[in-house]
Amino acid sequence: MGGPGNGGREQSYEELRASEELHRATLGNISDAVFMADDSGSFTYVCPNVDVIFGFTPNEVRAKGRLDAIFGEDLFDAAELSARGEIQNVEREVTVKDGSRRNLLIHLKRVSIRGGTVLCTCRDITELKNTERQLALARLELAHAGRLALVGELTTSIVHEIQQPLTAIAANSEAATIHVSRLPESERGEVGAILADIQEATASAAEIIDRLRGMARKRPVEAQPVDLNELVAGVIRLVSADALRRRVRVSMETSGPLPKIPADRISLQHVVLNLVMNAMEAMEHLKGSREVILGTRLADGAVELSVRDCGPGIPADMLPKVFDAFVTTKREGIGLGLSIARSIVEAHRGNISAENGAQGAVFVIALPLT
Repeated sequence: MGGPGNGGREQSYEELRASEELHRATLGNISDAVFMADDSGSFTYVCPNVDVIFGFTPNEVRAKGRLDAIFGEDLFDAAELSARGEIQNVEREVTVKDGSRRNLLIHLKRVSIRGGTVLCTCRDITELKNTERQLALARLELAHAGRLALVGELTTSIVHEIQQPLTAIAANSEAATIHVSRLPESERGEVGAILADIQEATASAAEIIDRLRGMARKRPVEAQPVDLNELVAGVIRLVSADALRRRVRVSMETSGPLPKIPADRISLQHVVLNLVMNAMEAMEHLKGSREVILGTRLADGAVELSVRDCGPGIPADMLPKVFDAFVTTKREGIGLGLSIARSIVEAHRGNISAENGAQGAVFVIALPLT
């Protein structure tokens, strides 16, 4: 009777020992840091790989004594942790051994393990936060570029609209001046002086318009070698949060590596971002699957980018003039986004077109290799 019992206990001990070895190996090789503390916040356990994040050895951490020596004061509310059982996604910036600052994402759980009541796991998200900041700066830069392009496009359109009636005023005032000059001097009265004032004011206005036209003229493209695949991947990262909110899947299809093209990266990013945002907005009221596919390929001495959605498509009467200024299907749009996109693409000696695919709209941009 005793033999089998002892054998069972030995097997249980062996299984327990193997389980503990597995846990030690796991905790020693993960990138997260794991701590346990008692109700007072004093350490009861420190994982062996704590130096990966903090630079301190486990003994150096234990010597600090408490959680708040590592994470700072008020990491969590003990009553809240007891009531909820766990607290997730606490962000904290800490100073590590070499003096640098690291961003951590901390998860706290109520436990009861060998005197430990608080299980604390933390992950280093410094690179993620840096990437988020870079993406935010890129968004601001793109938005600024878009506003500048919008101002230029608006100025050009306004100048064009004003120039026509101004030319008519100048021509009519000159004709009137000629007509008045043929009258006897006694009949001219003050009309001649009034017409002279009109002509002078018209000339001043024309000069102002010429200066505005010069200011609104598109700046030269600052061409640098650009990998279209990398640019498209960057735009997808930029819109990822917005796409998630809109429940849209944004994906990329490519035929493989592409030769770099001479392009102004910021301007070209603005075009692609505009097309993707338009595609997502077009599917706003769509029920079912929402998807935007960005495809890249090499075609006839040019790199080609297509942006496809599964929305309602472009109305047939709008299709021929979709790139014209002030033409829009949006209730609150002003119709300059695609006009600006065409201007930027043409400044790169490329072309942009639009059509309706089997489902939704398809925009295609072709940019020459040289």
